[in-house]
Amino acid sequence: MIIHNNEKFIVNNEFATEVEKGLNDKQKHISPKFFYDKNGSRLFEEICEQPEYYLNRIESLILKKSVNEIMNMLEQNQISIIELGNGNSLKTRILLRPFLSNLKKVCYFPIDVSLKMLKNSIRDLSREYVNLQVLGICSDYISGLIKINEFIKMNDNIPKRKLIIFLGSSIGNFDPMESVDFLYSLRRYLRKEDALLIGIDLEKDKTILDRAYNDRKGITAKFNLNILSRINRELGGKFKLSTFEHKSFYNIQKHRIEMHLESKIDQQVRIEAIGKTFCFKKCETIHTENSYKYSQNRLKEVVKNAGLEVKKNFTDPKKLYSLVLLKKVSDTTKS
Repeated sequence: MIIHNNEKFIVNNEFATEVEKGLNDKQKHISPKFFYDKNGSRLFEEICEQPEYYLNRIESLILKKSVNEIMNMLEQNQISIIELGNGNSLKTRILLRPFLSNLKKVCYFPIDVSLKMLKNSIRDLSREYVNLQVLGICSDYISGLIKINEFIKMNDNIPKRKLIIFLGSSIGNFDPMESVDFLYSLRRYLRKEDALLIGIDLEKDKTILDRAYNDRKGITAKFNLNILSRINRELGGKFKLSTFEHKSFYNIQKHRIEMHLESKIDQQVRIEAIGKTFCFKKCETIHTENSYKYSQNRLKEVVKNAGLEVKKNFTDPKKLYSLVLLKKVSDTTKS
């Protein structure tokens, strides 16, 4: 705990270290993984309800339409579903209902870095589905997968066949090379009979993308600015939110939405937990998030380089979004 001018705050060392590193870089940046404190998670749920933000709505529709086919393609009467970043598990329920109705046994393993969100999800799902075994892991994705894999191996009453799900187009937060590395890391914990289901946002008209990340109610702007509020709360930051502005746009050359926080003035900001003051010039930005959009060809290339293959590609009629069911190919060296 750090005490400064009678203010007390508990320091998250990982948060402090990454914020210091990011704000010292030539292009200042903060990882989007730090968006999701309690307030950030609430704001993201509001974003998903905005009419401009098509991703959540269309992904849910595709899931509802394809869930039975996904279940049949697994060709198994028992399954362990592992979800990376479950959040409130609302979309997960679309899978769980038919799986529980048609399969002999289903176990659900959510992995999330938010302990509060994880506890709430486990509590709600356990009440809603009395025949569902839920075991949550508060961890990063890979560490969680390692723990779950060991748990499944050691327990004979847990289904061995796994379906790993990674929804919400979260893979888009990685650049293409990072996506290959991440998927290759997941591949290590897949057996030949297992499957991986990921959500991918597809390339589309720039105006649709720009509207989705600049909603009329300004919820995305509040969500972006909340990361500065979090620094103030947890690290003793002195950011004045009124002196920063949300900027979001589609970078056509890099096939990605970029989110930034732009300084409206020349200013200096002290962060007590780090013990430093950071300088911002007028119009200088903090880069907070990328969201890559994929063509079908670039998606296939990423999947192939990760040692995976597409078994089925589920899309909406307008080809705005895709749910891709992947399987592990024979042992290979990543390209």
